[in-house]
Amino acid sequence: MRYLERINEPSDIKKLSVNELNLLSDELRQFLIDTVSKTGGHLASNLGVIELTLALFYVFNFDKDRIVWDVGHQTYVHKIITGRKNRFHTLRKYEGISGFPKPTESVYDHFVTGHSSTSISAALGMARARDLKGEKHNVIAVIGDGALTGGMAFEALNDAGSSKPI
Repeated sequence: MRYLERINEPSDIKKLSVNELNLLSDELRQFLIDTVSKTGGHLASNLGVIELTLALFYVFNFDKDRIVWDVGHQTYVHKIITGRKNRFHTLRKYEGISGFPKPTESVYDHFVTGHSSTSISAALGMARARDLKGEKHNVIAVIGDGALTGGMAFEALNDAGSSKPI
């Protein structure tokens, strides 16, 4: 684990080259397989978002920007990158790391979610609050894993598409 050991907070991702990010992806894949095979959890969905998660953390600044995950069980890489790597072996254990985003666990978890088609609506609400407060940061909704089949996701897309900026 040559690159993963250097990742302790989100800003560490930006210090890597694209080639190093690819190598980190491989290390994360192995780390997830090794850990989740012992703790249990959602392996496939997390293996599928490694590059997406790294790209988001490479482009955005989550010390100020907000990310809302629709499928909470796809946040393992997010958790590893946001300072929970050394406790990841406690995933889904009593008093361990939650298998889902949990605001009381990290300042980088902004919304509790499981699998509910609510990310777009929550992100839209956060963006509206940001605008009303005159703040300047991005709000990103990550939705997938079948979550777009939920009616709430379509309602939020309709609202976002028909709303005028504040």
